[in-house]
Amino acid sequence: MDSRSVLLVDCGAYPLQELATRARRVGFRVLRAKTPEDARDTLRDRRHAIGALVIPPDLGAPSLVLALQAFRDLSPGASLPVLVAGPRPDPGDCERLRGAGAELALFDPLDDHTLRFQLNRAVGGPASEAARRRAVRVPADWAVRVRLGPREKPARVYCVSATGAYLATSRPSFRGSLLYVTLPLPTGPVDVAGRVVMTNVPGNLVRDNLPLGMAVQFTGLSPEVESSLRRFAEQQSSALRL
Repeated sequence: MDSRSVLLVDCGAYPLQELATRARRVGFRVLRAKTPEDARDTLRDRRHAIGALVIPPDLGAPSLVLALQAFRDLSPGASLPVLVAGPRPDPGDCERLRGAGAELALFDPLDDHTLRFQLNRAVGGPASEAARRRAVRVPADWAVRVRLGPREKPARVYCVSATGAYLATSRPSFRGSLLYVTLPLPTGPVDVAGRVVMTNVPGNLVRDNLPLGMAVQFTGLSPEVESSLRRFAEQQSSALRL
């Protein structure tokens, strides 16, 4: 879909071809430009409704500030989220990129859940649903076992917050089901209970920008567990910004 088009400016020391392939695999339309001039030509072409721009840390432009401003000026509404992909730059370069208007990070190592989450976050824009959430939501890539009474099934956590999670699975439970999951937080595993509030399945894709699975709203969290989840989400959210 055009609203999910992403333009990669592939002119740095870190090639972005593999990233382009992975972004297509998780549902994005990807265009690649080999130079900043090619990128500007693509942005001028109104057949491409570019939703976000991905650049390497060492974008080849005399002035990074002017280059990113020129990209934004060519986008509808003069607004174009910029992500930086590749090895994590040193703090000074991060500050330079941030000062020029780059916002989000796609730094190595990068799993597919984080790639999809960050690109969704960028193309959604500041007025997206995510921006209105009362809890910070961040990507994860954790293998978990979903427990429903005596039954268990595998899933992967796609994203998590202090109030809920999205579980990627080809066999989501029915809406309203109560389930239990152990989340492997870096500070130690936590057990949570939650109810399924949305399912995303073939034939009923509520959100085609998400993997197949189910959204779960946590219930009955202890203050300690909620605090651990909130701290994790805040720390991860900060790490995913420049």
